[in-house]
Amino acid sequence: MEQQQDLDFSLPFDGYDGLGDLPRITPRTVQERSIHLRFHKVHDGYLVHAHGPALPYDGNDLYSGRLRVDQEQISQSLEDIHDAWLKATVLHKVEGAYPFAGFPYQTLGERNARELLQEACETLARAGQILYGDIFKSGDDDLDRLEVALAQALRNGPQIITVTSPDLFIPWGLLYLHPDDQQGLHAGGAASWDGFFGYTHLIEHSLGRVDGYSPFIEHGGERPKASLYLDTRLAKAGEADCPLCPVRHVFDTHAASEVWTTKAETAQRLTASDCTDHILVFGAHATGNRTDHRGQKSARIVLTDDKPILAGDIKDWARYRHQLLPSPLCFMMACEGGRAGQYDQQGLARPLFKLGIGCLVGPQIEVPPSVASTLATRFFEEFFKGERAACILRDLTQDFISQHASPLGLAFTLIRGIDTCLIHSPQAE
Repeated sequence: MEQQQDLDFSLPFDGYDGLGDLPRITPRTVQERSIHLRFHKVHDGYLVHAHGPALPYDGNDLYSGRLRVDQEQISQSLEDIHDAWLKATVLHKVEGAYPFAGFPYQTLGERNARELLQEACETLARAGQILYGDIFKSGDDDLDRLEVALAQALRNGPQIITVTSPDLFIPWGLLYLHPDDQQGLHAGGAASWDGFFGYTHLIEHSLGRVDGYSPFIEHGGERPKASLYLDTRLAKAGEADCPLCPVRHVFDTHAASEVWTTKAETAQRLTASDCTDHILVFGAHATGNRTDHRGQKSARIVLTDDKPILAGDIKDWARYRHQLLPSPLCFMMACEGGRAGQYDQQGLARPLFKLGIGCLVGPQIEVPPSVASTLATRFFEEFFKGERAACILRDLTQDFISQHASPLGLAFTLIRGIDTCLIHSPQAE
């Protein structure tokens, strides 16, 4: 009888070794959208289309309906939600102090901060629900059917959503749909952060097709190039309370950056044919479109020289460029810097895209300097690692709520950016 031999089952080479540890990002790969929404302006409102694998089967056809509101009505709805956010956060006063000017967990303690945060959540959820209704429940029967399908998909879990329109700009992250229709706000249920689009989903606004645009910001040198447009009057002697210092430190560490502090320098830089920056950051005082006793004022940002850069100035600079900027990311560490509005003069976003930026991140409302600085610093700490802009912003939004009891991460909106990331590419030199 032959003696049995022990068999060796070890593999000298495993071709699948390492597949269990997949990278968080895959360079030059566009993430598959689960929902596409498109708004076309027509004479009596907007034609709305929706499609994507997350939506219920509809006979292999698009969901479509008609939104019967005009641009003036939309503009008023945006003013209402901006006002609600300001009153519930930045302007909210407790015992003579403004807790959301900083981070409530640190200043009020966990229990008081949680109560304050839930109070804000209730107010902001109602404002977001109204805006959701203004967009998806103010049309014909076909739009109602589209909304039912959309709501079902949104409640099924996190989605990757692209909204496309050159005419209708909405802070999509602020919209609210309660996770449970049976226990919603109308039924007396408590508001939940999960219901905010920007908390749960990856969502971007797209301008449609743009020649030469790429979400992948490739840099050939050891460090990406960046321009910081700053109002140095915001700087303070102590780094602990200086909103500019931590941001500049991140760029000094990870980028080849230059600082510009006047309107003339900004105009010269952004109209120069050799301006190939990968990142633009504006750290200054800014406002969207305003109306006061002197009349209407268009959106503007002010650097150290105190000379306002108007939306019209940026639009004019775009005319003098021979080609668009190479799709850099633009971060607005400036109040209301993320506003687009329905018209060019209502915000800085539209003119900046005409100049050639590829992605814009910025707040819809006034944001305290310390909060904006912290969010910008943490954003770029991740962005310089190669992470995608939308993923970073959603993670920071959730962290601000769970770690700081601050909802102001949600106030930062994203125009393009689900795929925007830095890629070190030697051939791009």
